[in-house]
Amino acid sequence: MIANAREELSQRRWRPVEGWSVVFLVAVLGLIIATAIDEPAWVDGHGALTDCLAECALLGALAGFAGAKAGWGRWTTHLVGAAFAGLLLPIIAGQAVLPSLSAAQAFRFTANGTLQAYLDLTVRGLSFTTQEVHFVLVLAGLVWGTMQFGAYAIFGHRRPLAAVVVVGLVLLVNMAITRRDQLGWLVLYTGTSLFLLIEMHVFGERTTWARRRIGDPGSVSALYLRGGTVFIVGAVIASLFLTQQAASSPLAGAWTGLNRQLVQFTKQFQGYFPVGGDVRGGGGVSFGPTAQIGNQWFSDAGIAFTADVPPAAKGLKFVATTYDVFALGGWIQSETRSADLPAGANLLAGSPEVPAPDLVDTMKVTVHPVGYHDTALLSPGLAQSVNLPSTLSITGLQGWFAGDSVAADTAYTVTAAVPRLGQADGITQNKLRAASTVYPNDITAQYTQVPFGAMGPYADKLLATVLAKAGTTNPYDLASAMEAFFRSDYFTYSTDVRAVNCQNPSAVECFAEYRTGYCLHYASTMAILLRAANPADPIPTRLVQGFLPSEISGGQEVVRNSQAHAWVEVYFPGYGWIPFDPTGGGVGQPVPLPVGAPVPTASAPLPSSDTSGDLPRRTARPFPPIVPPGGTATPTAAQPLDQALAVAIGALLVAALGALISIAWWRGPRGEVTPDAAWATVSQSASRFGFAPRPTQTVYEYAASLGELVPVARPDITTVADAKVETTYARVELTPEREHAVAAAMRRLRLSLVRLIFRRRPWRRRR
Repeated sequence: MIANAREELSQRRWRPVEGWSVVFLVAVLGLIIATAIDEPAWVDGHGALTDCLAECALLGALAGFAGAKAGWGRWTTHLVGAAFAGLLLPIIAGQAVLPSLSAAQAFRFTANGTLQAYLDLTVRGLSFTTQEVHFVLVLAGLVWGTMQFGAYAIFGHRRPLAAVVVVGLVLLVNMAITRRDQLGWLVLYTGTSLFLLIEMHVFGERTTWARRRIGDPGSVSALYLRGGTVFIVGAVIASLFLTQQAASSPLAGAWTGLNRQLVQFTKQFQGYFPVGGDVRGGGGVSFGPTAQIGNQWFSDAGIAFTADVPPAAKGLKFVATTYDVFALGGWIQSETRSADLPAGANLLAGSPEVPAPDLVDTMKVTVHPVGYHDTALLSPGLAQSVNLPSTLSITGLQGWFAGDSVAADTAYTVTAAVPRLGQADGITQNKLRAASTVYPNDITAQYTQVPFGAMGPYADKLLATVLAKAGTTNPYDLASAMEAFFRSDYFTYSTDVRAVNCQNPSAVECFAEYRTGYCLHYASTMAILLRAANPADPIPTRLVQGFLPSEISGGQEVVRNSQAHAWVEVYFPGYGWIPFDPTGGGVGQPVPLPVGAPVPTASAPLPSSDTSGDLPRRTARPFPPIVPPGGTATPTAAQPLDQALAVAIGALLVAALGALISIAWWRGPRGEVTPDAAWATVSQSASRFGFAPRPTQTVYEYAASLGELVPVARPDITTVADAKVETTYARVELTPEREHAVAAAMRRLRLSLVRLIFRRRPWRRRR
């Protein structure tokens, strides 16, 4: 008999008194935010990597529900839920990236990938990381934590509005940063949230009527539900009608200027966010200190800028930034230095990039930004001066051009040195073919490095094929042959390579294996293959980003976002950086060079500006190899720096300790303490350990139950309870002495009630 009663009580505890419909609605909310975040495919554009978010949302809601039904306090529930999340989420994230892994292998894979991402962005000082599993882990944790909080707010605190607000904020933030139309999810969330609020209100009314024994609780429930359903359906239909029919746009100007701020913010922190997702931002193009190679190339047909050009000018290719270091998944500008220059200053003063006057044409172009909100200066060739104050970025010991920036959304006139590539009296094939291969030491140190892991078996095979076709290692002939081969049908141009399941972190190896990609894939592969073609005498190359030429009409060139592009520049002593455009699919626009008159070999000397002397050659930057689950990695120079890692961990611990002290101070009693505040503090302190007051308990009943559990605290509990009852119900004004006694009792109770953590089981039996 007693056993049956206990079993019935246990089943009743875990049965949701709020109703199974509330459980269903909470699960629907979790699936809504999980699907909304999964839809834009934030991680590398692979939607499959975030398909696990629905599972994480349901598990997080289950953790919050279980904690509430077990009678745990808020902090106990969230700590236990976080512990389970720490065990389960790495497994889920690892299997999302590599479904074939076992649970143990997936956990190790996620842990290693997360550690490598941390080391890439901190210890190794990289601008981005080639890892992706940590992004899945972060999104999974976000969804789990949101639903755990929401479920406990509903079933533990009976505060559905808090859950609705938090889930809604996550949904709105996701909608704000993606261009995808997620109105349907917002409508579904609105309807679900309204039904949830009505259900919880009905539960409260039903409980009150049952406790006071007035009326039929079932009838009031049906009344609220019928009326609420009619209201929700009508409100949703009316909202959809207004959304489709409204002619005004009252918030249309709210985003004015935000694109520019968003561009600058993402340029600073782009390494910490995944590459992928249909990101909002007006479709504008941005060029920063890094150029990550994602699985998609996003662009639109909107106008980026217009340029007033000389009447005799043909389509001009506009240069924005250059990059010298290949980091497997993209390019970075290394060791850059910046200088603020006044308007009209000579940007090339003292630079080794100063071209010979007979090899370039000086041209003035006025750029009018339209949809281009970046600060990177655009120039049809090498910028010599600009009529606005600018910030010049250079790299290397001699100061090679990396980029220049001016005020965003402001028209400017730039004077540029445009190489004479298509003219017989300019740069010709024979001149480049006969150029010296004795490069300045600074060029060799800066632009010839092939990092560990960049070349694999497929890239080696591709290089051998190109060398066989070229039949020579002459820099010009090899670069020309490679450009022509990459533009052949052997490769496929595609702006979406999400279907390519390449597990290698090197974009060059992936492109060599699958032979499909867009301009960054083509240009990166050509640049690295040229560097690796002759290890004894590597060819200096760099990656350039900017815009392709456009048609010129009436002295104006209109350039669109879709013309953003990347290509290769190869250094030839005496002639400077010469562009090569290997992108196929009819996208790239290489400039054919005339053959020209024969030139004696190596007739071009080193430029007079080469003062590098005997500079040390920079060693290649190694990157950690991919470690198979359960395998080991060969130690390299890029293994974790123990001292730096220890300092970083110590700093994090100090920051965490400081945060805890700040929270304790913020939550601690300061100034005047009222009896109501003191009693609320006592109730909250006890609730954290699973001893919240029951709805039917009076102040004295609850105080007596706490006094039985913690006898040492009984006098202080009584002091606070008496003050609460007298001031609330009898309207008594306490003397200053009693107010002081209440405040002191409350301070002592914050510590003495910690003993409740050891009295959990007796309390449950009594309940």
